[in-house]
Amino acid sequence: MHVITTINIRDALPQAIYYLFDYGKKEITRMGEALVAPEPVCIRYLNPKQHVLVNPNRDANPFFHLMEAMWMLAGRNDGAFLDYYVKDFSKMFGEDGIIPDAYGYRWRYGLQYDQLHEIANQLWNESNSRQAVLQMWGAGRDDLRVGYIKPCNLVATFRIQNNRLNMTVFNRSNDLIWGCCGANAVHFPILQEYLAGRIDVEMGEYWQISTNLHLYAKHYEMAEEILRTSLVDSSNYESTVPLIANPKTFDEELLKLMSFIDAMHKDELRTYADLNTTNPFLSRTVLRMAIAHYRHKQGGKIDAIDIVETVEAEDWRRAGKEWLERRYVRR
Repeated sequence: MHVITTINIRDALPQAIYYLFDYGKKEITRMGEALVAPEPVCIRYLNPKQHVLVNPNRDANPFFHLMEAMWMLAGRNDGAFLDYYVKDFSKMFGEDGIIPDAYGYRWRYGLQYDQLHEIANQLWNESNSRQAVLQMWGAGRDDLRVGYIKPCNLVATFRIQNNRLNMTVFNRSNDLIWGCCGANAVHFPILQEYLAGRIDVEMGEYWQISTNLHLYAKHYEMAEEILRTSLVDSSNYESTVPLIANPKTFDEELLKLMSFIDAMHKDELRTYADLNTTNPFLSRTVLRMAIAHYRHKQGGKIDAIDIVETVEAEDWRRAGKEWLERRYVRR
């Protein structure tokens, strides 16, 4: 197994690209040619809280990444919410408007009970537990004999060491650009921070182990540009904001926020004032990012920029502003 030790996502992406360019073997997959790692790869994140990628060549959509992470924590599997951020997402990855491999739905409902709640309770009651395992594969209707969309991430394990919650995620197949150092680098650290907040410990390290890490041929040119322009000092990361301030109210406030955003997507709201939450990240970062994106889709260039400037979390504010500005320059 090859191990890539990184500080954060901005450090991880170029390191992983270098590895695949140097050691990857060309294979033909169902998605076309790809450079595939010759062995399992573990990416070790020393500071997974720093999970917001800023790179103009990668051009990651921070609005989608953040909203999908909240969609997951809320335990949803409806494609319509994600379609608002990525056109036809549910057509590409869903069936009849439902995302069959939706991780959050599997976390909350796939085993007929809330796995996140049970894991939090287990670790709260037994801090040295080695049985805190979150199931994704099998927490649904996965059948090796059927060729529908199946989850790439299979299972996550959690362990408290030195009052810090560490997480290991096991992955069967991982696209470096969109998955491993894209969506996965946001969604799983947010999950990790959520559970750490629930049990009142610090966030530890994150290991992602991929049996098949690959880079598709359609991304070769992008990857080369990322290497040529990766001048961001990964140690000079913006200040971050805690996900959870009040664990007792977080889940309820998240569901309330998601309902608010649903109504906004449907143009059913007349005002977009902040919600009154005891978890500021939800109201001062997530909601403001959602409103900025909504105004962008409505054609309100100035409004979108002005609103994203009010996002409290500096990393999300920077990523949102730069993403919007690239859209307006191109127009």
